[in-house]
Amino acid sequence: MSNLREEKYLYTINYTSDEESLCRLEMKSIFQVEVQGKLIISERLIDPSRSPFIKERLSFIYEGESLENIINLIKADNLSYEDFKVNYVKNEESTLEYSERLRVIKEVGLSINGEADIYNPKIEFGITTIGDTWVFGEYMKHDNEWHIHDKKPYTYSNGLNFKVARSIINIAVGDMENPRIVDPCCGIGTVLMEGLSLGYNIVGYEINPMIGDNAKRNLLFFDYKDVVTIMDMHKVKEKYDACIIDLPYGLFNPITLKEQEGLIYKSREIAEKLVLVTYEEMDSIIEGAGFEIVDRCTISKGKFKRYVTVCI
Repeated sequence: MSNLREEKYLYTINYTSDEESLCRLEMKSIFQVEVQGKLIISERLIDPSRSPFIKERLSFIYEGESLENIINLIKADNLSYEDFKVNYVKNEESTLEYSERLRVIKEVGLSINGEADIYNPKIEFGITTIGDTWVFGEYMKHDNEWHIHDKKPYTYSNGLNFKVARSIINIAVGDMENPRIVDPCCGIGTVLMEGLSLGYNIVGYEINPMIGDNAKRNLLFFDYKDVVTIMDMHKVKEKYDACIIDLPYGLFNPITLKEQEGLIYKSREIAEKLVLVTYEEMDSIIEGAGFEIVDRCTISKGKFKRYVTVCI
């Protein structure tokens, strides 16, 4: 058993079968490793609310071969807190039944000095098993506050939903520090809202004045800064670290393949990295624009499929 000093975190993730491909690429982008299963152990400190797929985070404090080991470590350190709560972190490697989980929570809670408060805790702890190892640490749950974006006043059925948009933002950002991001075909601003809620420096352009005005209204509705410029992306001069394009396909304005190709070529001029969402594979056009395709995934909804291509 050990009292851990190095930084180590456990994350649980969840996704449907239609979301798995997108989730895998997002986790790879955030954690910079290939992720298998629904349990991640990493030295990277990530806010679980950053991703739509991360459920919770457990910051390791103690690790032991048994629950008794963990309780002995808590008592040896005289762990003392007021208004705390203990949670059992369920994961795919934990096999305890509900009654056993309740017993574990009670025993751990009784070993901590102070009064528990399960309704309004000031601090939360987690206990779980990973295989044959017990882990105890500080617990943080995904807060879901950003789900309010689903209530935006202006929307259309064929646009990216807020969950996919948030995931694509994370794929574009990866482990960049303070990136400058652009969505040059921003539509009603779904990607912009997710980027702004995550604190990123993101701007958008929209060629259609009516749609651009609706994007501005959506941002205002949530008290976000107006970062939308109504302008053809071909007039953009600034340079960005990452560009996100949900490629227009002519729902509101007719668009030709040549025009779609032009948007991809223009993105090569203004950004170091492109995350492109399309209804068909466009590898030859992407590579013809001077990009290297470094990763990809699909977004599925029944028989409906979109392609996400990551390019540098």
